[in-house]
This record gives sequence, structure tokens and C-alpha cells, in this order.
Amino acid sequence: MMDLTIRVSKKGTRVVKASELHQALELANHHYQANVRGWIKDVYQFADGIRKPVGMQDYARSPHTKTDVVHEYYFNLEFARLVALSAKSKVKQAIATKLSKEEAVFPEHVQLTAEQTLELLEQTKAMTRFSCQIAAEERHLATYTRRTGSADYWNRYRVTNFVKTTMEELRDCLTERGVPFNRSHRVRDLLYRYDPVECIRVGIVDHYCAQGYSIAYATQLGKLARELAATMQLEVTDDRQGEGLFTAPADRVSLPPPPISNWCASCSALLHSGKGFNTELPAEAH
Repeated sequence: MMDLTIRVSKKGTRVVKASELHQALELANHHYQANVRGWIKDVYQFADGIRKPVGMQDYARSPHTKTDVVHEYYFNLEFARLVALSAKSKVKQAIATKLSKEEAVFPEHVQLTAEQTLELLEQTKAMTRFSCQIAAEERHLATYTRRTGSADYWNRYRVTNFVKTTMEELRDCLTERGVPFNRSHRVRDLLYRYDPVECIRVGIVDHYCAQGYSIAYATQLGKLARELAATMQLEVTDDRQGEGLFTAPADRVSLPPPPISNWCASCSALLHSGKGFNTELPAEAH
């Protein structure tokens, strides 16, 4: 049986090539195009309901397809597993089992155990501190750079995929509210003044993306963390200048860029532990 390579897309989603899945299922090469067309038009039992696969969510056409006759696609692991189970192949159980195990390592849908929920709660509390948020962002940047080969487009990547707002938009909102800020403030400083709980959400997304989870999965955890923080009425603290862990958040108008050397030891221990989830990423999908 052919070994099926798991790749990682630019958004952090774990995917397989349709052509390699077709080969792994030991299907005839001359049926590839017809089979793929059938796969993406069929109906499956996804985790979120019975439906057809959605482009740019469950699958995407490769931008490097060199011919209009034979198209290459990338399937996320859930879709690939469902395709394998529906295929007329003698090895479909083995392929589906492999994909199921890979899904379990870095799932796309949040289904937390009681222990994982408590862990997320503790991480949410840690993300009330700027130092922990900064540590998570730096680790995410390192993962992004390792996967893409450079830090190019990092800011655009974060804004597009999960920060979901720009510095200019935040400045306009703060101006409307009459909240003071200055031009040296970064996104975190502006979010802190506009909606402090958003800093926690973004920090959790950074933390899980840094460990190799997809943006979709990390975003779900970030949303949960935001809800937890709001329910518990957690306060975000700018501890970059050495405030105590239990002091109220400072409301400075002018703050220097966050010094990485000021990461607190407790944040470093939490954000570097991974608690069994930090796994080396496979090669990025091209």
C-alpha cells in the first residue's frame, strides 16, 4: 500500500493531494479525473452535518495545475477520509484508518474533554497578561517562518485569518469612542483599548497555531477562550513594565514596543510545554 503524505497548507490545514489519495486507494489512473469530479460533487456525513464538500473549506484546486485536462486538488483530512470510505477500493479501510489517526493528532473541530477544558481555562487566564500573548505570537511567528521559509506577509496573514481587523480600523473606532492612543501603538495596544478580551482570543489562536493546529481549530478555541474570559470577567493586564500579577491593567497612553526579554517565567513554561500537543510539522503543501 502506498504511503500517503500529509501536507500543511499555508493556513495550517493538514491536507492530502487528490492524486496521491487516488493512488493510495489503488484506483486506475485513467479514472482519476472522473473520480475526483464525482468526489467533490457527492454528499457525505461531515462532522457538521450531511452535505456536499465546500470549495476552499474541504478542498481546494492546486494553483500549480499545469493542464486544463488533469486537475490537482488538496483535500482536508476529514474529506479525504470520507472519500476513502466511499471509494470502491480493497484498501479503503486501511487508508481511512490512517487518515482518522492523523485527524486525531491535530483535529479540525473542537471536542474537548474535561481535562482539556480545564487546560484551556488555565491558558485563558494566562493570556490576560501581555507577556503571555507576546510569547504566543513569537512562537506562532517561528512556526509560520519554518513552514513558509520566511516571515514575509506575516502581518497580512494574521490580520486576514484571525485578527480580522487592521490598525487603521482600530484607530478609527477608538477615535469615535474618544479613547486616547498614539501612532506608536501596535495592534495589541489598540485592541487592549478597544476590546481587551479580544487580546485573549488572539493570544489563544497564536498559542495553538504555534503548536501546529490549523487556523480553523485554533480559531474555535480562541472563541471559546473569549467566552470563558467574558463569563469570568477576566481583566487583561499590560505587564510589560513589571506590574504584579494581581494588579489592575495599566491604562498608559504611550507604551514602547513589547520587549521580548520581559517574558515571565510562568508564561514561558506554559507556552513551551505544549502538554503533549507540540508535534513537528510535515512539509508545506505547494
